[in-house]
Amino acid sequence: MSFGMMFLITMAFMFAILGFAATLYHFLSKALTAKDGLVIDTPEEALERDL
Repeated sequence: MSFGMMFLITMAFMFAILGFAATLYHFLSKALTAKDGLVIDTPEEALERDL
């Protein structure tokens, strides 16, 4: 296998891995916001809170 073909295959794998990581980061950052983790609710406030 030539060097050029190996380089293209390596770049394709890197693109796929980084693309998957970016997609995973996007959805996890939307689902797990940091400001929600800092809020301490009482049980009453937790029941009234809209998710």
